[in-house]
Amino acid sequence: MSSTPTNDSGHLESIREVEIDGSRYVLTTSADPARPDTVVIDLLGAGADAEVTLEGHLTASRTALEHLGPLLSEALSSGQRSTTRKPRRRGYGKPTQSYHPWTDELRAALHAAWTAADPSVPALQVVEGVAAALDVPVEHVKSRFEGPESTRDPARLISVIAILMQRTDGAILNQLPRQNLDPERPGPQPEDARQTTG
Repeated sequence: MSSTPTNDSGHLESIREVEIDGSRYVLTTSADPARPDTVVIDLLGAGADAEVTLEGHLTASRTALEHLGPLLSEALSSGQRSTTRKPRRRGYGKPTQSYHPWTDELRAALHAAWTAADPSVPALQVVEGVAAALDVPVEHVKSRFEGPESTRDPARLISVIAILMQRTDGAILNQLPRQNLDPERPGPQPEDARQTTG
């Protein structure tokens, strides 16, 4: 499935989601306004239990994109492996909860935090709602935002929630659609509104 969501900053270009053998992969491309000839690619993969199995970040010139597929295909199918590199310890440099499965309690906390960030309410109310959902002090949440306006920025909100839940931004971005939450639109979702009026 591919989509091109609306983004006020104009940075996000597209999100492509693919399911392969029970695993879900999300490929996000975004533009750098300072370098219009450059595209930023983020790749995230997760298994059926939402455990992150693949994560990567790549910045490339648009003229090099046509070479990317053949390059990866050739490099990964060559069968040549280095025998001198030490295997990287699993989880090295990652948030402490990166490889832990998502429990119902964690999913509920994420859902509550995302829907609490209603852009139509005052910034302090967003901060208090996120703090209550994640069971952390209000000051911890407030200090993570760069100012009142940043509570309206979905990307910043994802980063703040990721820090507080000790997950990566990619893990949060991957989990939101699994809960029928729009990664581009924090706050009450259309499904919630229908349930309230139904």
